[in-house]
Parts: sequence; C-alpha cells; structure tokens
Amino acid sequence: MTFLRFRARTAAGCDILKGPRVPAAVLAVLLTAATLLFPGQGAAADAVPGSDWGAQGSMASDSAVTVNWDNSGNPAGTVVPRDAEQQLPHTASKTYADVGARLRSEAAATFGAGNGLGGLAVTVSQTRNLQNQAVTVSFSGAKAVAGSNGKTSTYLQVFQCWGAPGPDGKPDPDAASPDPATCQFGATGSDGDISNPAHQRALLNDPLVRGGDWEEADRQSPSMNLPAPFRAIDGQTTRITDGFNLSEYHNPYFSRTSTNEQSNFISADTGSDKVAAAGSRTFEIQTGAEASGLGCGFRPDAPSVRKCWLVAVPRTEVIDSILNAGPLTPSLWATRVQVPLYFQDLAAVCPSDQAATLSFGSESLASAMKSWIPGICDQQRFTLGFSPMSDLQARSQLTGGRSLAFTTRPLAGKKDMIYAPAAVSGVVVAMTIDNVCTRRYTAYSAADCGYASEADFEADKARNGSLVRNLRLNARLVAKLLTQSYALHTAPASASDAPFAKPGNTRYGRPMTYSLQQDPEFLKLNPTGLGSAGNLAPPVVEGLRSDAAAAVWDWLLHNQSARAFLQGCPDPEGMVINPFYSMRTYDSCEDRAAELDAAAKQKIAETKTPASFTYAAPVYPSDSAPYPQAYWAEKPAVMLADGKTVDQPALTVGDQFARVPDMATAAQNTVRAQPASVTDWCADCSPPAFKSVPRQGFGSRSVISITDAASAARFQLPTAQLCSSDGSACVAANNASLQAAAASFEPTGTSGVVGPDSTPDYAAGAYPLTVPVYGVVNTAAVTAADAGTYARLFDYIGTAGQEQGFRTGTLPPGYAPLTATLKAQTAAAVGTLRSISKQGSGPLAGTKPGSPLARVLPSTMANVPEHIAALGSENSAPVSGAANPSTDSGTAAAPAGKAPRAGAGPVQEIVPVAGGQTAATGSAWPQYLLLTGFGLAAAAAIASLILSRGKRR
Repeated sequence: MTFLRFRARTAAGCDILKGPRVPAAVLAVLLTAATLLFPGQGAAADAVPGSDWGAQGSMASDSAVTVNWDNSGNPAGTVVPRDAEQQLPHTASKTYADVGARLRSEAAATFGAGNGLGGLAVTVSQTRNLQNQAVTVSFSGAKAVAGSNGKTSTYLQVFQCWGAPGPDGKPDPDAASPDPATCQFGATGSDGDISNPAHQRALLNDPLVRGGDWEEADRQSPSMNLPAPFRAIDGQTTRITDGFNLSEYHNPYFSRTSTNEQSNFISADTGSDKVAAAGSRTFEIQTGAEASGLGCGFRPDAPSVRKCWLVAVPRTEVIDSILNAGPLTPSLWATRVQVPLYFQDLAAVCPSDQAATLSFGSESLASAMKSWIPGICDQQRFTLGFSPMSDLQARSQLTGGRSLAFTTRPLAGKKDMIYAPAAVSGVVVAMTIDNVCTRRYTAYSAADCGYASEADFEADKARNGSLVRNLRLNARLVAKLLTQSYALHTAPASASDAPFAKPGNTRYGRPMTYSLQQDPEFLKLNPTGLGSAGNLAPPVVEGLRSDAAAAVWDWLLHNQSARAFLQGCPDPEGMVINPFYSMRTYDSCEDRAAELDAAAKQKIAETKTPASFTYAAPVYPSDSAPYPQAYWAEKPAVMLADGKTVDQPALTVGDQFARVPDMATAAQNTVRAQPASVTDWCADCSPPAFKSVPRQGFGSRSVISITDAASAARFQLPTAQLCSSDGSACVAANNASLQAAAASFEPTGTSGVVGPDSTPDYAAGAYPLTVPVYGVVNTAAVTAADAGTYARLFDYIGTAGQEQGFRTGTLPPGYAPLTATLKAQTAAAVGTLRSISKQGSGPLAGTKPGSPLARVLPSTMANVPEHIAALGSENSAPVSGAANPSTDSGTAAAPAGKAPRAGAGPVQEIVPVAGGQTAATGSAWPQYLLLTGFGLAAAAAIASLILSRGKRR
C-alpha cells in the first residue's frame, strides 16, 4: 500500500524550532520517544512499525502525519488556507477573509508560525489501515495564553467527521475538506461541560451564518441559538429544535456515552519560560459499527466511506471571549486543522468464485484474523470467514463434526486432530488511569505521591506523562481485585448489609482494607501509589468462557501467595479475602484454619444477602463462568410512598460490576474510561431502567480491565507489569517477553500442543500470561479439498502472517511472532494437510493402520531426538497439584512435573486416524515430502535445544 510521504515537524510534545523538517515515517518513531519519554522502550530507527508495542501503550506507525497551522510542508488533503481561498460551507460563499479581524489576528498570533515558537503542529500517530482503535493525537508549538484562573487556557477540540456530500447528495470520495455538518461533535465529551456553548454545536451570533443555508433552515431563530445540524452518512439530517444541544435523549446517531469527541483537550505549559503549549492524548477512532452516523470503513450493505477526517479546532480563553460558540460555527471552523483518515474495509469482499471457508474460535485471534483475511485473499485467493467464540464452544464444534477451529487449549483425549500454531498472544491488565501525581509539583503532591524531591517528580512525569504507565501488580493483588476483597468493592451493599466491610470495623478481629491504593502490598510495588486518583474498582472482565480467562486462574492458582489468599489465608498484613469468594480450605495456613473459618462463617451469617442467594464455597477455576461473581449483596428496591409500589428495582452486584461480552469490549470500555456498571437509574427512559453509568471525566479516570494484548495495543492502553510475589522481578507484555515465555511452553498432555509454564521465570523476562493459539483440523471430518485449502491458510499464517506491521495481511501489534520451533510445527502441519489433500475427494473419516497417513508418524519423527519427540506425547505425566483439571470441558489438565524443555514446543506429531477406509491413492507419500519432514524435524530439534538453554531453572 502506498503511504503519504511528506516533510513534517519534530515530534509532538516538544517546542517547535525552526529548522529542517523530517519525514513522517521518522517522525512516527520520534513521536513515541519524545511524547512518551520511555527510556529504552521507544522504537529503534530501523524497527518494524508496530513491533514497539508494550506496557507504555502508544507506539510508532508508518503512517503518522503532522500538519502545521500555517500549512508549511502540509500534504494535499491537510491544507486549510488562511486567506480568501478557504471557502466556508453554509455561509453563502463567505471565506476566511470574512472572519472577524480580531479573531483572525488572535488565531495567527497564537497558532501561526510567527508566534515565536514555530507555530501549532498537530500529529496523528496513525492515519491508514484504521479500524476501531485508538491513535495518539499530540500538539506543540502553540502559544500558552494565560486564562482567568492563572493557568494556560490554550486547548484543542478534536472530533471525527465523515466528509462531505457531493452534488448527488451521496458522500464525495474526492472531497478536499470535510463539511462541518458531518462531524460527530456536540454531545459533549467526557472532558466537556454540557452547559458551555463552546462544547456544543452552538452557532450563537456568528455573523458568517447570516444568509447561509443554516439560517435559511430556521429563520425564526433571532439569536441563531439553534445548533448546527448533523448530516449522517445516510443523508438524514438531525437538528434539535427544543434544546441547545444534540443531547443523548434526542440525537439518534451519537450520545455522550458513545461519542469520541474531545471538547476540552487542555495543554500543559512547556519550555523554561512556560510560554509554549503542548499536549498529547489518546483518541478513539470509530468505524460505522461504533458510529453509524459516520459510516467510516467500507461495507457493501450500508452507506459508508473509506476516508474520514480528524479535525482539531484550536482555542484559547481570549478566542472564546470573542466568539463563545461551538467549533462548527463558520468563524471558528475556519481556524481548524484537518487530517484525512483511511480505513480498513469493514466487510472485505474477496474476488473469488470459491465458496467462503468458514472458521471460528478463540477471541484472542480476532485482531490477527481481521488483518490476515484480506492478505489471504490477495495471496492465496480464497475467502476466509472467522467468527470469534468461546474456546470451549470451539472445541465442542470440532467434536460435533466441524473440521477447523482455533483454540488455545487442546481437545483432551482426542487423537484425530492436527494442531498448527497460529499466534503467540497474551492476557494483560490494561488501564486508563489519570496520573494526578504528575500534574503539578506541590508540597501536597509530594506528600500524596511519595516524591522525595522535585527531581523525582520530573522523572516520574517524564516516564508517565498524563497517564499512569508503570503500574505493578502481583498475582495476589489481582486475586484481591477479582474477589471484591476491598471495602470499596462492597457496593451496592451498605456497610450494615456487609458489616465486615465497614472501614475500621474490628468486630471480626481486623478491619477490611478500604482500597487497592491503601494496600501495603500494593504500595510496596508502587511507592508513588496513584496519588489522589479515583479509587480503582474491580477490573472490567468478559463474560465469555475463554481460555484466556482460564490462563489467568491457572497463573493465580499456581502462585502460592495468590492460591493461599483464595483458600482463605491472610496476607502478611492480615488482609483476608471477601468470605463469599473464599474457598475456605486453608491448606496453606492449617494452623489457623479453625480461627479463620469461624470468622468467615460469622461474617457470612451476619451479612444480609438477597432472598434468592444460596451460599456455596466457590471452587477455582469455576465451571460456570470465566470470572466467578457471587451475588451476595444487593441494594434494596426503592419503594413509593405507599410502601408497595416499586419505584426502582433492587440493585445487584451483577449490576454494579457487570460483565462485558468479550475482551475486545473490555479494552474499548477502558479506553473510554467507561465502567461496566449498569447502575444509573433512568426515570425518563421507556420503560424506566438502570442504564450504563457515564464515562469518567478527564483528570479522574480510573478504569482497569483484563483483556488480550492485541486489544490493549489496538486501543493504545498502558498495561501493568506482572511481578513475582516478592516483587523482585516484574515483566511487562511485549514482543520479547512473550517470545521468552513461548520458549518455555510446557507439554499439555496432548500430542503436539504446549501451553504456558506453570511457574514463569520472571527474572528471565518471561511474561506469565503468554498463551499460544492453535489452528485445529479435525481429520475425521476434513475433506481432501478442505485439507488443501487449510494447507494454504496455515502456509500463509506461518510465513507472511508472522511479519509484524499495521498493513492488512501482517501480524498486528499485541502479538509476538511465532518462535522458530512453533513455525516449524506449523510448516509440518501444512505438509501433512497437503498430503491429505492428494488422497482424493470425500471426507477422511478414518485411516487404516499402514495407510499413507498412518505412516506419517515414523517418517517425520525419525530423526527427532528422543527427549524432544516425547514432549507433548499422550504418555506425558500430569502435573501434581494442578487446580481442578477439567476432564469434560475441553480443557486439558495442566502437566505435573516438568519434562525437558525444547524451545517453544515439540515438532508436530501426526497421529494415525483410527478406523474407517481412506480414499484410494496411487502411491505412498512422495519422496520430497519425506525430505521435508526430515528437514523440518531437524530444524525444530536444533532450535529447541538452542532456545531451551535460555530457560533459568
């Protein structure tokens, strides 16, 4: 794909100095380093775009764009003339020259190149191959204009527009600029004030509106106080006539809950003289799926466009005093900067006469599949469909006769499956937490955040910027968060309904810790804490039964400290688990079992629980839910004066800490700072009901989630480092740590399948929640034709699909490329499938002993060292002490003892298919396939031996 090439300013976040411009591709790298200021974590100059994903959240791309307010060096599509050449829509042919002289003068003095700072430059970190994701929007070089409160009043208003209609009323793909009517703005972003006209679509008394079509639409409005209309992609126009704003109760296309607009992107003073203004924020890019009125991203079944626009209108308190209207009013719209955004197709159509090949399975592969499917069409010339679902359901589909699925864990006891590694993924704790500690250094911030000096404050600000980016958690802290074990997490119950949770209550021997931020174990890992940020609620988690969720519980249960906590044992400070989530086995503290269980039993007995609640001690991992939730408390229904009529129904734990559908949704909630709570009573709704709570406002955002690394990278979310119990070593999820963990994958008990190490080596840099995703082919159900198609599929996944990048067809950020051993296993699976495809048509219901397929095993394993061939064999010993291995849920029991390591796993072992008759074939396997098998086996063995040496015992 061809990318825009042009000369641009230096990275955002630094003052713009006069000098040579740099190419946008180089700028993208500098942007990450300069804006995020992470020593050692920025992309190297020759790094593959997207390979620098990691705990910091933001990353470099190869389509970053910087535009300058004065248009110097701007590419086509981003030029906004600051003279009579700029025609202003809806004004009866007025131009920039008609804007009031005072406003034009103030804008030029603040944002123009003559402001002594180089002029305003706005950078968008990625502009091509976009989907629903986040990008970093940064600005610098603006003049810091003091406001009435003494602070800098320079700010941006940033929003997304779909473009402009053509003469036929349909979207014009060649439009040079967007029309303000097509912009998603006015519902008020989470940083805005709904009562402020500057944060609305308000036109007020802008003289440029006079005589234009917006005035013609309603000549009865004497003060022009009606908002600018919104023209949706389908041609429908919405203009509110009974209020001052496009409110969530009237506008059918976007609301305060769904909009991605940023009403008040405030700046920070920069430079030694504090005269420059700059800032950096994450901005959610929305497609037609999230914003139907925008329709960004082509789809054949609905109005849509491949190109949309990001618009930023710069403002100051002085400009607001000249014209306190919304950014869509012509005089302010004239001062905008604009950047075209190019989207991936929402529904890619492959020009092939072949019926679509359907697949399904692990949601951990969803981001990769979205990228791969167009690449598979281009290179392999067939249409692939993929439906994410729970891994458990995917395994059930395979046993029910389907032939292809993707899953992390194998099908226990099933020998007629071929496993082809597809991706190395990870589970992460993602976060959007405003870093209040780095706002301004004062005696109070030093005391709250634990800074020893202003130098420590500046160092923390350099590392983290406006978001917390260096959060550290260990397994026990995650267990505390997942079990509502902090007093803060007892809502919606009152303290009287849960007496053990009342802060300071020593009735049961020890008060309950109020919040994570007050937990001594947390403060030991995070000395600066989170300052005065909003207290963290439990993580937003999915309701889908995924292997990713199972990996979290495996990690917790194999960690002695976390397991002991779940069993009911106190931490070193005496904190104990919420009794309703306690296993109450006390295996790790048997000497105190009677005392602890008596206290737990008393707490349960004295807590007022819902009438429908039945107590039972939980078992982990749960057989019923990915993240168990005990409905042990509820807020009683609100009654009317008659005491009989319900005004509001009871509010349950499930409402307060609701589950979201999947990990991608959890990540989206996090970037939006949208808690999963459904506790906002809407009396005006029809019918009245509890609805989602509003997004948290900028400056007080505090949302975390458990999601997959690819979704976290897609939304540029910072992620927590996971630490050993004593905090001596912490590891963040990135390319290196996922591959280090993959090199230590263990046998699962199923031939050819490995999984996460039950005792991760933090000191060696292995990320503990690294998981593989396998393509699984059911040889008892596959036809010869399908086998050939699947061979092409895995050939692509194992080669071109492992090249990292942002382009369609590549491996997106958030995945690590397959290790050499895993790639060899995928290649071996490809060879096997190609052999099957040559056996003839019809389903391969079984294979007789001695048939060509049955002879694959000795052929391909002949030269593999014995200890490597044994890995993953059906005779591998189970792990002793594994927590509740499932025998009928499709989840293999965790191994118990450790077999010799062989890099990232064994060479694919092909097991003879039992029973049945194969289609007739002319000969046994061709000789070149035998040579291929020998070569792949030898290469995998050598790679395994080399990689296994890096594992620390």
